[in-house]
Amino acid sequence: MAENIMKVKAKKDRYDVTYMAGDDSGFDMMEGALLVLESLDLPINWRRADLGWCMWEKSNKKFGEGDPRCNTVPPETIKSIEETDATIMAAITSKAGVKGFKSAILQMRQLFDLYINLRPAKTLPGIGTPLAKNPDIDIVMFRENTEDLYAAVEFFPLPEEMFSLHKGMERFREGKGEIAVSWRVFSEEGCTRIIRAAFEYAKATGRKTVHCCNKANVIRQTDGMMKRIFLEIAKEYEQYGIKGIEENADATAMWLIKNPQDYSVIVASNVFGDILSDEASQLTGGLGFAPSGNIGRNTALFEPSSGSVPKYAHQYKVNPSAMILTCKMMLEYLGLDEAAQKIEKALGEVLVESRPGTLTYDVLRDFRGDPDWEKNAASTIDMAAAIAQKINPEFTGEKLEAAKKKVHEMCAWDEASLVGFDD
Repeated sequence: MAENIMKVKAKKDRYDVTYMAGDDSGFDMMEGALLVLESLDLPINWRRADLGWCMWEKSNKKFGEGDPRCNTVPPETIKSIEETDATIMAAITSKAGVKGFKSAILQMRQLFDLYINLRPAKTLPGIGTPLAKNPDIDIVMFRENTEDLYAAVEFFPLPEEMFSLHKGMERFREGKGEIAVSWRVFSEEGCTRIIRAAFEYAKATGRKTVHCCNKANVIRQTDGMMKRIFLEIAKEYEQYGIKGIEENADATAMWLIKNPQDYSVIVASNVFGDILSDEASQLTGGLGFAPSGNIGRNTALFEPSSGSVPKYAHQYKVNPSAMILTCKMMLEYLGLDEAAQKIEKALGEVLVESRPGTLTYDVLRDFRGDPDWEKNAASTIDMAAAIAQKINPEFTGEKLEAAKKKVHEMCAWDEASLVGFDD
């Protein structure tokens, strides 16, 4: 029997959860999401940790630029993730061309072997899709999270001996200028476990199809391995009425636009999964409504697909929906399904009602066509409060204000509040 890693390893009466408020507007999104969670009175003990650009700056200030101890992930954060049942993080900032800078989320995926990147794309009430006939979309993407081009095996400048590794490199030896190479690394274990996880999810949730999207017709060794393993595993699940469908990733990109309702579970390699999941998200409201989870055998780390929007840092303008839906995914992982359903229902009601003072600028601009979207926009916290009040109508007055103060302190961004690289 396959191991079910889509749920927390041990059920408890009360869980310990690490939260990381992220960078820039990520702090605002986390504050809004925690406000919604406060309305649910959850059996959760919260533990703060930090990572991202804020930690890069703090470590450089402490150790000095160029010191090998400088990092986006402090040891305190790693320890907190190891000791808690799940982790939730807001968007973080990465900047190109910074010497020594390492992506915080890529480090976490590799360190904790979070090999599943789970990205759902589901039609939301009051948002719909930009497609004709407004099809009902409910897609769950299983993106392999630790291998492929994101394995970070790269060469530049290219060592001379690399030209002798494969005859295909001969044509790059002369007259091409500088050469950079990234290895696309697939393993039998990596392919097997992500494919089996997708089928186990389909089996557990009553879904009837699993699509494997690849380019085995061109990238014959790496994607060829994934295709072969997929077809082998698919045969095992025919007895459960689940059909495995293998197709080219570029065809998937087309059919997602034409007939997205035909897809249920998709499994793909890291790069193709990244692209296809972003496309599916754009069909269901964009990245402002796109949650994701990074799941492994021993822990799970949940994050929104949306960015940290540095230009709006600490202005409370950004849509909290992606962060709130990410919290919903975390609650499902912990087995707190009733609370998760309340969040989804409340968000849908707020989006449908569109009451003044409840929707952020992007919803008014992109989905309501409000010419005065900037003037009429609600703040991140206002929208979160409206969702919280749908969950708990008594979440008003002093109770609401006390909760706002609490989550603001939980997400404080001053240097003294940041946890990590401490003596």
